[in-house]
Amino acid sequence: MTLRRVTTALAATTAAFALALTAPAAAFAATGPLTIDATTHQDPADGCLNVGGPAAPRHFIANGTDTRVVLYADTDCQGRPVALVLPDDGTFTAFESVRIGYPG
Repeated sequence: MTLRRVTTALAATTAAFALALTAPAAAFAATGPLTIDATTHQDPADGCLNVGGPAAPRHFIANGTDTRVVLYADTDCQGRPVALVLPDDGTFTAFESVRIGYPG
């Protein structure tokens, strides 16, 4: 094998390895329905979900997914968490955003 072929093979291997490291991670999703007020999100992706719509003093949430969700008083999952809702549970409380896939 010539030096040129070795260099080309090494460069291709390095490029493939670098691409694998920089590829975005696969998004995970909870399995099942997450209902907030009158809207149902089927298999919602992990991350933050703003409640949206007109501000209400309280919102209803029913967690039919296989993961825990955390409710936040502010939008974009900022501020203090107000509740943890386990799978197959629900609550009626004041919150403006939901973290799906509670870490920990």
